[in-house]
Amino acid sequence: MSGLAFAQAPPPGQPLRFLLAALVWGGCAGAWLLWTGETALLTRWAPRTLVLVHLFTLGVLGNAMIGSLFQFLPVAAGCPLPLPRQAAWLHAAFNVGLLLLLSSLVFPSRALAAGSTLLLAPPLALFAISGLIAVIRGNGPRAPRLGIGIALASLFATVVLGLALLAALTGIWALPLDRVANLHATLGLAGWALALLGAVGSITVPMLQGTRRIPAGGLLAWLGVLVLALAWTGGVSLSGASPSPARALALPGLVFCIVVLILQARAPHPRNPVLRHFWRAGCAALAAACLLGLRPDPSARDLLTIGALVIAIGLPFLVLGMLLEIIGFLAWIELRRRHPRGVRVPGVDRLLDDTRKQRLLYLHLIAACLLLAAIRQPAFARAAGAALALAWGAGGWAVLGCWREALRFQPAGVDRST
Repeated sequence: MSGLAFAQAPPPGQPLRFLLAALVWGGCAGAWLLWTGETALLTRWAPRTLVLVHLFTLGVLGNAMIGSLFQFLPVAAGCPLPLPRQAAWLHAAFNVGLLLLLSSLVFPSRALAAGSTLLLAPPLALFAISGLIAVIRGNGPRAPRLGIGIALASLFATVVLGLALLAALTGIWALPLDRVANLHATLGLAGWALALLGAVGSITVPMLQGTRRIPAGGLLAWLGVLVLALAWTGGVSLSGASPSPARALALPGLVFCIVVLILQARAPHPRNPVLRHFWRAGCAALAAACLLGLRPDPSARDLLTIGALVIAIGLPFLVLGMLLEIIGFLAWIELRRRHPRGVRVPGVDRLLDDTRKQRLLYLHLIAACLLLAAIRQPAFARAAGAALALAWGAGGWAVLGCWREALRFQPAGVDRST
C-alpha cells in the first residue's frame, strides 16, 4: 500500500460510523421488504417502493460512499477535507434526516418533509462543497481528483433536485414529477455513484486486486463520456422529454464493467479473491442493467428489474466489497494507534478473514437471486426481504467481530486480566 498518506488518516471512528450505518440500513431494507412484501415491488412510484429505493440509495450507498471519502480523500487522493471534524454531526443529521424522509413518504406530512429537508440538504451540500475544495487544493493524481470532483458536483445537484421533488410531492411546488425524478436518479446513480466508483477504483482496483494500473488518459476519456451522458440527459429533460436513467447510465456503465472485468482477467498479481468476486458480481449486475436499459420500449417490470440490478445489487456489491476492506484497514489503524512501534499486531487479513467475507458473498448472492425472482414472481418478495436482512445483518456481525478482536488484542506476554 505504498503511496498512502497514513499520517493524514482521520481517526478511525470518523469513517467507521458511516460504514456501520450502511450495514444497518441494508438490514432495514431487507426488513422493510419482508414486512411489506410484494406491495414494495409493484411500481416505482408507490410510496413503499420509494422507501425501499431510498433505503438503498441514501441509507446503504450514501453512508458507505461518504464514509469512504472521509478516509480516501486525505489518505489516497492527497485531499484533506477543510472541515475535518464534520463527520459526527454530518452522520447524525444525515441519518436522522433520512429517517424523517422515509417517514414522510409513508405518512405524507409537510412537517416531516420540512424536518428531513433541514437535516439532509444543508449537511450534504456542505459536504459536497468541502469535498470540492479539498479536491481543488489537493496534490494527488489529477484524473482521480477530477472524477471525485464530478461525483461531488453531481451529489450537490442531486440534493437540489431531491428538494424540488419533495416540494412537488407535498404540493408546495408544481413540477413534472417524471422528468425531475429521472434527472434526480440519473445524477445520483451515474454522476455521484458511478463517477465516484470509477475515480476511486482507478486507484484501489490496482492496489487491492493486483491488476495493472489504469492510464490517466483512459480515465479522463471515460469521465468525458460520462459527463456527456449527463449533459445529454439534462438537455433532453429541459426539452420536455423524460429520459430513462438507464439510458444515461448504459454506455459509461458498460465501459466501466468491461474494463474492470478485463483488468481482473489479466491481473499480473491477483489478490484479495473475495473482493474480486464481489466486484465481478457487481459488474455483471450493472452490465445486465445497462443492456436492459438499451431496449427501445422497456416494460414496467423491466424498469423495476433495472432498478433492482443497479440500486439493490450492482452498486451495493461493489460498495460492500470495498467496505469490508476499509473496515479491516480501519481496525488495523486503530491497533497501530493503541500499541507502540515494534509491537507486532494482527494484519488486515487476520482481523477480517476471507472465510467470513466469503460467507457474506454467498448470502448476498442468494438474496440477489431471490430479489430478481420476486420482481418476476411477487410471491418471492418476503423471502427476498428475509435473505437481504440476513445478509446485511451478517455483515454487521462480522464487522463487530473484527472490531472486538482488534480492541481485545494484547501483545504476547501481556496479562489480559490487568
